Amino acid sequence: MIKAQVNASNADLYAQLQKESHKNKRMRRELDLLKKHVYNASSSNEQSSQEDNQACENESGDDSDSVNDSGSAHDNVNDSGSDHYSASSSNGDYDS
Repeated sequence: MIKAQVNASNADLYAQLQKESHKNKRMRRELDLLKKHVYNASSSNEQSSQEDNQACENESGDDSDSVNDSGSAHDNVNDSGSDHYSASSSNGDYDS
């Protein structure tokens, strides 16, 4: 009696396993198709994006190569500001 129940249970489990295996294979095929679709869409978007970037670069010319040297006045840094920061940051107030 117990052997018959075990055999029936095994048959049910085997049928479930086969069903899940078929679902798994179907889902893998669908996933592969989806990956191909996304890759193809991504590739076409990348191509058009590269073409757009190339067009923008051609329109801009050599403007990006010119450097403006007028910002060199910022090299003169006022050291008193850094001394003030050091003094105020070490004022002895600790929350320990």
